[in-house]
Amino acid sequence: MSSQLSRRAAGRLLILGTAATLAACAGLNSMLAPSTVEISREELLKKLGQQFPMRNQIMDVFDVTANAPRLNMQPEANRVLADIDLSATDRWFKRQYQGSLWLSFGLRYEPRDQTIRLANVTIDKVSVQGLPESYQRQMTKLGSWLTEDRLQDYVVHRFTPEELKRADEHGLTVADIKITQRGLAIKLAPKS
Repeated sequence: MSSQLSRRAAGRLLILGTAATLAACAGLNSMLAPSTVEISREELLKKLGQQFPMRNQIMDVFDVTANAPRLNMQPEANRVLADIDLSATDRWFKRQYQGSLWLSFGLRYEPRDQTIRLANVTIDKVSVQGLPESYQRQMTKLGSWLTEDRLQDYVVHRFTPEELKRADEHGLTVADIKITQRGLAIKLAPKS
């Protein structure tokens, strides 16, 4: 009788031990799954910088070049500010003008192609020293061209098949994108 009890007790201990081990492995597995993917400010700038320099002509009068931006992360607004140096050359008199374009943007996830894209790109200010006011307004049109044609929905990150496979194995998907002082924090959460 006592050997039967000890076998039952040993069997229960074995079952409990196996269950505890499986539970621990499951917990460890979920701890190994990343809950946040980070993209540094430098990586974001490198990807965005591929669009620059941009060149355009305004009213057949100015050749304008927009150089690679400097980025200022704004976590409190969940936006990124970009300061872009402009140079304009008057095609008739060959005068040079220097200025800046300030724009800001948010980011969004596009599940269709698993990309992070610029969103809600807005022109905050355009300023070119020495340029008459009427031409300053034309520079604002350049800013609109820059945002609407070149930067709106621009892809700044594409998840690799390996990243997607790992996230899918853990039942995760992109839930939120936060701007931080260091770059982007892409939060992964269980699929609903």
